Amino acid sequence: MHLAFFLLLFNYVRSFEYVELRTRIGEVRGRKNNYGAEFLGIPYAKVDDGRPFGNSLPYPYFEAPFEASNPSTRCPQVGRVIGGTQQCLTLNIYVPANANATQTVPVVVWFHGGGFKIGSAGEYGGKHLTQHGIIVVTVNYRLGPYGFLCLDEEVPGNQGLKDQVTALKWVQANIGDFGGDKSKVTIGGQSYGGGAVDLHMYSSDVKLFDKVIIQSGSMYAEGAFVKSDLNAAIKLSGQLGCSTNNTKDALKCLATRDSLTVVKAAKDIGLKLGACKEKIMNGSENFITQDPFHLNFVKRDDVAVLIGHNSNENFARFANQSEEFYERLANVFREKFVNNFVLSENDLDQLSNNTQAFYLGKNGSLTAKELREFNVQLSDFSSDFMLNYPVEWSIKNYLRKGLKKIYKYVFSYTGGSPFKDVPGVGAYHTEELQYLFETDEQGNSDEQQLLRKRMTSMWAYFVKFGNPTPSRTDLLPVAWVPVTESTQPYLNIDVEMKMLDNLFESRMKYWADFWSQHWMKNIILS
Repeated sequence: MHLAFFLLLFNYVRSFEYVELRTRIGEVRGRKNNYGAEFLGIPYAKVDDGRPFGNSLPYPYFEAPFEASNPSTRCPQVGRVIGGTQQCLTLNIYVPANANATQTVPVVVWFHGGGFKIGSAGEYGGKHLTQHGIIVVTVNYRLGPYGFLCLDEEVPGNQGLKDQVTALKWVQANIGDFGGDKSKVTIGGQSYGGGAVDLHMYSSDVKLFDKVIIQSGSMYAEGAFVKSDLNAAIKLSGQLGCSTNNTKDALKCLATRDSLTVVKAAKDIGLKLGACKEKIMNGSENFITQDPFHLNFVKRDDVAVLIGHNSNENFARFANQSEEFYERLANVFREKFVNNFVLSENDLDQLSNNTQAFYLGKNGSLTAKELREFNVQLSDFSSDFMLNYPVEWSIKNYLRKGLKKIYKYVFSYTGGSPFKDVPGVGAYHTEELQYLFETDEQGNSDEQQLLRKRMTSMWAYFVKFGNPTPSRTDLLPVAWVPVTESTQPYLNIDVEMKMLDNLFESRMKYWADFWSQHWMKNIILS
């Protein structure tokens, strides 16, 4: 059945115009809006209540019309929002008016960020992008211990990433009924969602998409990939009063506990949860079975990549902070190395001193007042270590594997920033999202609307054609040039659009040299 046909069948109910769509999973009832229609909270799989940390189950056929009008579903989490439900494997579909089963349009599937601990699909409304004639799908996936326990028995790990694969398979099977072209599917994500996209490039599900968008993310981002803790379930069940030394018994105990209680307990005991190297076991499906330093690239060099980050990712952490904040920082350089590497005391001292001298131009201990004066430089260091160089590393990997269409950017616009008047201001982590999606932060000045038109136009062009600037226009006056192994052009996204070269060149060289010498001492490999 054509979506365009059903757009004629709306009935006014509580100020909404509804649209009913017959699909191969049953009848789905969505809502019309001023750019097309939206189908919110559609389940793409079901969590097994008896084994909530294991494989998901297929969701049954809709015997009665499914009311797809609730975007608020989220997986259990404890953070800026506390809540969620165990049955959280849902997705939201935003459809332009011109899409139907015979006139299909390209699709972008979005994986939210949040450190694999928080976030939800409903935080990313697709209105702005859908107006450019593409379908937007935003996906919930299991978080925290439900998505990222890495054990050696029935839960090998990466269940949240496997949920994403299940959602992509659902898109391949069903998006045509909503007017989507399953042969033109882009996957995108920001922060750890971007790191997940990076990892998908190394998994067997690469056949499920043909383009990727990675915003402020990489599998090398600090904490995105962790060393497996085979005793995590035992520790977690012990925290909740189930004393056992057996993983299966621990999982049985945890399956009977309230999901929010389990998530909070994982936070309280400081479990490090993220993507991991899975063990290969009989009867289990694996997502990845190597660490990021040894992953084998799936041989497909025709995937187009749009990748980048913001101009000062960690600026929000350091801006306008008190001296007390800097007193608590202690030796921020040494702390980073201690948390991420297995190094001798002499190496720790040397690397900490060298890195401080490189970023601050000073050796020796500094007072809180002195550190505060270096807030921009400290933000540069933190941003480079946690994210900027990891993004460069991912790009280098793609180039070595023969990818030809890699479009690199830095988002520098700060006109909508709460820190726009702070000296040394840069665009901080997540700041670009409001110019792509409907989010809680929505500035509407003329300048911000211009940035939104530019961003959504380029991203939609990329989803459609694999080229974010297929032609020059008044809105997009610059041709975005892909990177190569010998050149490093990038688009600076700001009020004035510019192609520049060699982003943060000396800083990136510093970390390239550092990692070439010390990658084998990373804690993941210890």
